[in-house]
Amino acid sequence: MNHDTDAMFRTLKPAGLDTTVAEAHARRREQDLAAAWDATGSGRGVSAPAARRRMPRVLVAGLAAGAVAASAAFVIAATDGSGNSPGARPTASGTVRALDARAILLASADSAAKAPLTTGAYWYTRERETHFVAPMKLTEAQQKEVDRKLGTRLKGKTKADKSSPVTAWVSHTQESWSGRDRHARTIVGIDPKIKFASPADEAKWRTLSESQRARLQLDVPAEPHVNNYDFSHAKLLKTDEEKQVSALAKLPSDPAGLEKTLRKWYQDERALEMSLDGRTSENSFAAYVFGEAQDLLAGPLTPGAKAALYRVLAEQPGIRYLGTATDSMGRKGAVLALGTNGDDTGPIGKNFEIRLIVDPRSGRLLAQESGDRKAPSLTMTYEAMGWVNSLGARP
Repeated sequence: MNHDTDAMFRTLKPAGLDTTVAEAHARRREQDLAAAWDATGSGRGVSAPAARRRMPRVLVAGLAAGAVAASAAFVIAATDGSGNSPGARPTASGTVRALDARAILLASADSAAKAPLTTGAYWYTRERETHFVAPMKLTEAQQKEVDRKLGTRLKGKTKADKSSPVTAWVSHTQESWSGRDRHARTIVGIDPKIKFASPADEAKWRTLSESQRARLQLDVPAEPHVNNYDFSHAKLLKTDEEKQVSALAKLPSDPAGLEKTLRKWYQDERALEMSLDGRTSENSFAAYVFGEAQDLLAGPLTPGAKAALYRVLAEQPGIRYLGTATDSMGRKGAVLALGTNGDDTGPIGKNFEIRLIVDPRSGRLLAQESGDRKAPSLTMTYEAMGWVNSLGARP
């Protein structure tokens, strides 16, 4: 009987009703976003980018970050700018409707899908990175987890050998060109800066040798350095082969197809972890996708694939909308956050999370942070990205 009733209603319903309802939801999202962005939001910005597949470095720095949480710089300060709690936004009619992570992600998907399709020989990015270094204060269990993640054993070394003896924030800009032909170029060390937590930290830094500063990621190069790479004959792991520029540019543009690809990546990487380490991480698929989004949204995805990624993210549990913030370039965006395994617990600490700043009006990733909630260990601002046709060219 229920099936017959459903069929009757499907027959009677106007053909365009589903589309009309979807369009109405999209319009409401646009109205809510417009109201949110009209409010005078404020927030201290983030900073910038890093090399791909950077999780081990983030892991170590994230564990260290808690030691001086109160003094960290560049923290995203999420605010709605109206006195309302984050997520509550005044609409054009003056009523308040909640904007949640799903609404932000779907709005970003709609915007991303409208971007023009471009192409080229090389994918260009300009990123500014700030990473936080500090003496590590780890429990024995945490140290074992760091050793396991990095695939190293630090027995016989002093604590000073394992972590930075000073507390500081080190910033620099990097330009990169990644080619379909597997040739690449980076220019690193652009506009380097270092900020110390105290004069004593700076004094201690001056006693370190150049090699010590480099090993501890405390070096400030005198001038930018150009690196050219040729990976055309390199034999890559399957998990890396599928993430080359030419492969990323062909990712599915439908959410179901893209999710299938992402789940395959997730299983392949877990299998690799098991073969190398005898165990897998505790991260959920939701946490894996959110982590991958840091690179994918700044990579050579087509507008359709980027929109599909936002829609896949919109269906994942645990992603939180923290309000709006302004990045280091003064661009305003929505802050989305997720702990590394989806429920904010796990071997690297319950306060570890990844935060993305996205602009739902353009579908663009503006910046990201990783690490302790109060003292992120890595912050990035994506200053420019796009296709170019030759090494050294800029969009």
